[in-house]
Amino acid sequence: MPSVAEPVVEAPPRTASTGFFAEGGLGATAFLPKTSKDAAVGPEISLRIGRDIFSFLSLGIYAAASTHEATTPPPPTGQFFQLYRGGLDGRLGGRFERIALFLEGGAGIAMISSNVLEAVKITDPGERFSITFHGGAGIEYQLENRHYAVGLGVDAFLIPQFANVKAIDSRLYLRYTYGGG
Repeated sequence: MPSVAEPVVEAPPRTASTGFFAEGGLGATAFLPKTSKDAAVGPEISLRIGRDIFSFLSLGIYAAASTHEATTPPPPTGQFFQLYRGGLDGRLGGRFERIALFLEGGAGIAMISSNVLEAVKITDPGERFSITFHGGAGIEYQLENRHYAVGLGVDAFLIPQFANVKAIDSRLYLRYTYGGG
């Protein structure tokens, strides 16, 4: 008796999960001119957690920390400072198969760890905190497991109370989404 060929059933395309997410990133922060002559580029670590409200919109909180060498005129020399930022942000994007493009932005608070930038009038005496605003864009690649994605994000941020410091941070990140949707 002749054998009947089994029909080939293709699996439906894997879509990205939506729901609660956590995202961890490593990158660098670079200050823009006027501040760039007094503060070197430094490594950054960041964390974002939040919720996808829709497949194209997510809201969350972020925290980032970076370390920089102060390149101010002597004295002192060989000084370092840390910049800590945290706040609320949103992301608006679209997905094309496994690739997603997004715009993001938000507001929060920044803290500087040292008074070393007082000498060049970036911070005032005793000033450690400021509001901060950021906005940027990125690209994300959905891995085979639909809960994981890797991406690249670049944001510009402004710290008004610290002499209108402007900087750019870039990060490579891994995102995990705890959702089935």
